[in-house]
Amino acid sequence: MATQAKWELSGSYFENCNCSVVCPCLVSVGPPLTARPTEGVCDVALVFHIDKGRYAEASLDDLNVVVAVHTPGPMGEGNWTLAAYIDERANDQQTEALGTIFSAGCHSSL
Repeated sequence: MATQAKWELSGSYFENCNCSVVCPCLVSVGPPLTARPTEGVCDVALVFHIDKGRYAEASLDDLNVVVAVHTPGPMGEGNWTLAAYIDERANDQQTEALGTIFSAGCHSSL
């Protein structure tokens, strides 16, 4: 079994989804990501600016990532479709690291 590289990020985060007012995932009284989207499906853009970050030996400082997600119902039910848009300033090692971090788990049941 391959060992997962250690990583850590800190910075700013913004999201905007297609729900009517406030994303039910953020204010749900139930477990995280189990609330039904107000429009039936969830379309969300997640924007990240990394002030400081590392993935193994790769520095991720001052890079940006946008993740666009679609789920056919509550996010916690899976079946995600995801695209990660990685800062064009990232070198190959940084691009691979950010792709791994921001798509982790999406190749399985999500």
